[in-house]
Amino acid sequence: MVLFNKEIGWMWSKNKKGEWNQPIDILDYEKGWVEGNAAQYTWFVPHDVPGLINLMGGNDAFTTKLNESFTKARVHNFVSGKSENPVDQKLIRRVYINYGNQPCMQTPFLFNYAGKPWLTQYWTRQLIDSVYAGISPQKGYSGDEDQGLMGSLAVLLKIGLFSTDGGTSAKPFYEMTSPLFDKITIQLNPKYYPGKKVTIQTKNNGPNNVYIQSTQLNGKSFNMPWIMHDDLIKGGLLEINMGATPNTKWGIETLNAPVSTLQKK
Repeated sequence: MVLFNKEIGWMWSKNKKGEWNQPIDILDYEKGWVEGNAAQYTWFVPHDVPGLINLMGGNDAFTTKLNESFTKARVHNFVSGKSENPVDQKLIRRVYINYGNQPCMQTPFLFNYAGKPWLTQYWTRQLIDSVYAGISPQKGYSGDEDQGLMGSLAVLLKIGLFSTDGGTSAKPFYEMTSPLFDKITIQLNPKYYPGKKVTIQTKNNGPNNVYIQSTQLNGKSFNMPWIMHDDLIKGGLLEINMGATPNTKWGIETLNAPVSTLQKK
């Protein structure tokens, strides 16, 4: 059984007697976790991100802990590393964020839920540069390419749209980050969607201009780091204005966040 351990501030496992397993080591690989550790799986609550934020003490405590995890993960390029030696394999898997496996895929987008979307924009660009740049047939992806996971994820990161809960909400939505490209066109299947295509157009984009300054959908401004599925499939133009410094007033209103699976409004 895995529960949030308030004393340590992370998810941790209990034994059959209902006692916390000892010793507590959040970086210990597996030992109750599947292809991961407590530090990584703590963030895997896609059905109720606001609930996790509350458990951690609110937006500031949540984003501070998550930002520290990314800062520590930058040292090993956000993946667990590779080694043929079993002893080395155990050591290199002692990481806070592993963007080479499923449990951590949603982590940078969680800042959107806690009122600091500029950190989503910053860390997704860092991930692209470290994990999804310079891909070649010889090198491949540094991770678990099950059923095209890494390839699909690379596309989503680079077009700036993602869905933490996999679209399972009653009213599905996509979290936003800064696209890598100046222009993206998504052709919509007319069998399922009324719009013909969605165009994502960025202005003032570049390697240093990673922060969203403002957004417009079909000419109308909106101030949210997510876009509803029903709005997107109508087609049209999504314009994103970029800049070199964070706009700490854009997309910070969490009270109007889309409803997660376990929330009720």
